[in-house]
Amino acid sequence: MLFCVLVNFHIFILNTPKHIVMIYKRNCPKCGDEIQHKNPRSFKWAKRDGKPCRKCYSKVVSETLKKKYKSGELTVVKKFRKDKKYFKECPNCNSTMGYTTQKGLDSAILKNTICNSCSTKIHKKGIMNGLTIEQTQQMRATKAGFENFEEYKEKYPKKEMYKREVWRYTYKHPLETLEHWDKRGKCGVDGAYQLDHIISINEGWSNKIPAEEIAKWENLRMIHWKDNLLKGG
Repeated sequence: MLFCVLVNFHIFILNTPKHIVMIYKRNCPKCGDEIQHKNPRSFKWAKRDGKPCRKCYSKVVSETLKKKYKSGELTVVKKFRKDKKYFKECPNCNSTMGYTTQKGLDSAILKNTICNSCSTKIHKKGIMNGLTIEQTQQMRATKAGFENFEEYKEKYPKKEMYKREVWRYTYKHPLETLEHWDKRGKCGVDGAYQLDHIISINEGWSNKIPAEEIAKWENLRMIHWKDNLLKGG
């Protein structure tokens, strides 16, 4: 009898999946659509705060921005652009090319410059013509804040691990006791605040400050989402 139990026990272990993904479900408080979470902590906070689905959230942000724009609180800054007063034809396709100064026109005539469309086709520029491996690697490095791909390969994994360590120590604090913690929210939400490290994680990484120091209670605060966005890292 004992042998059968052990055999069944071993069969159960062998048939158990190596990784089980738990899905936490709730309904959007606005439209009633089902929302799924993989992280139990985000599910708990979203349920407690009554956060809507992405579709409803986008509508709220859009309506808020429209109201601010109509009331004059939000203004749209248009990029200043000079009028083009000098023109010449593209030697390849005869389309009109405009220039803002006589000097620019003279230089284009001297160099026999072609239009952007012809240049893209002839020299096979643009993402539609594909990127080289070196270009893709440089893009990844630049996006992560490094000068080249070699530096990216060497430091990026360590930097990500450093960020995770900082947040691991940060979440050990009673964050709910911070001022304006109850107003936390995403960028674009009117009156939303976000958790901020006064000495930023990027600054700590650059100056080799231990993760525990950056995550100290004295280095934590809640600031408005606009200030957090402008501060970065």
